Amino acid sequence: MAKKLVLALSAFVIIIAFFSGCKKFEKEGHMQEPGVVITFDDDRVDNWFEYLPMMDSLGVKATFYICKYNRFTADQKRKLGIIRSHGHEIAFHTTNHYNMEDYVYKSRHTIDDLMRCEVEAGLKLMNQDGFYPTTFAYPYGAHNAVFDKMLMRYFKSVRALNGTQDFSKSVVPTQHNDLLYGLGIDKSSKRSDPDIINVLQSAKNNNACVVFVSHDINTPSKFSTSLHRLIQIFEFVKKNNLKYYTASEISD
Repeated sequence: MAKKLVLALSAFVIIIAFFSGCKKFEKEGHMQEPGVVITFDDDRVDNWFEYLPMMDSLGVKATFYICKYNRFTADQKRKLGIIRSHGHEIAFHTTNHYNMEDYVYKSRHTIDDLMRCEVEAGLKLMNQDGFYPTTFAYPYGAHNAVFDKMLMRYFKSVRALNGTQDFSKSVVPTQHNDLLYGLGIDKSSKRSDPDIINVLQSAKNNNACVVFVSHDINTPSKFSTSLHRLIQIFEFVKKNNLKYYTASEISD
């Protein structure tokens, strides 16, 4: 009788442990997929629009950080709206593209002046046309902790630049980010194709997300990224089942 009781209790313990173990691995939603955030900076809307069909055909989703919106023509605003309608994120890159640290510390403006001129003024114009950016990128990557804190009153995340050889700074979790360090992939970055592929591989291996920074696509500018390099990135993403995220998506 005692032996039967012991066996029954053992079976009960195993059943409880099994269901407890199952519950332990339950998570809300689903496991985030590794991926990439491809970002483009400035006001090159005509150039980006030219390559919109290519991005559509390859399922690419990008984030466009906009500056100098106060100088956009009606046609450029129309193109920006179309880019957004194709699933891309329209983000913010200041009103006039000033170096924010120089604006405050070399020109004797206050931080409040900076926020009014370079954030609120530009946002107001974009909001009036139905664009509501929720993420931000620093011009020239110039930032500090004070600016970061001020900008988080307006945005979910801010993006600086990774000017180091520590590429891991640009590989981040797929959610809950507030400060990003984008890795330049244009000509000015002087990074090799293997560098770019290796950091993508790192994102895949770590179930994480790499943040890339570009400006133009396939132009003579030193801030342009070649079509060859972009295609290499797109092919790696497809072959390895990575996901395209926007800056906003990895900031939630």
